[in-house]
Amino acid sequence: PEAARETRTFIKAANGNSTWDRLAEYVEKQETSEEIFVINRSFDAPIETMFALWTTPEHLAQWLPPTGFTMQFHRVDIRTGGDGFFSMSNGEFTMYGRQQYVVVQRPDRLEYTQVFTDEHENLARHPGVPTWPETMHTTVTFTSEGPATTRVTVRWALVGDVSAEELATFVAERAGMT
Repeated sequence: PEAARETRTFIKAANGNSTWDRLAEYVEKQETSEEIFVINRSFDAPIETMFALWTTPEHLAQWLPPTGFTMQFHRVDIRTGGDGFFSMSNGEFTMYGRQQYVVVQRPDRLEYTQVFTDEHENLARHPGVPTWPETMHTTVTFTSEGPATTRVTVRWALVGDVSAEELATFVAERAGMT
């Protein structure tokens, strides 16, 4: 039992959930030939709280940006058919993006597409990774695992015509997306 506890501690410290995430990606590729990115995590919070953290702009801006960045919504309407325009900055450069909400289904599903833009909302490329695919489709599912525990699954898929170089970039950058 002690060795099992130590092993679990080691796996958890090494981001052990990633193994299951990579399995989900592998199975998807075997079944559909599609490259996706998956993150699954359980949180000690009720499903309504987790849904709110993804659909309340004030909350989303606090945790979504990469480390060292701040996020600001310039416009946001998080509902089916709504959209948003945001910026993320680290003081050295600012990236802009637009989201189109496809499905907002309280409390268990959120789907949106996302593109990078310039400050005027014109389509642009990722400022740090110019071969990043143009459009991403994000599906977030929320599953209650008990009264105060929620599993959140994030699935990213590529949209539209994707070049071999963009696909290679997407696959190579998975580790950084976790």
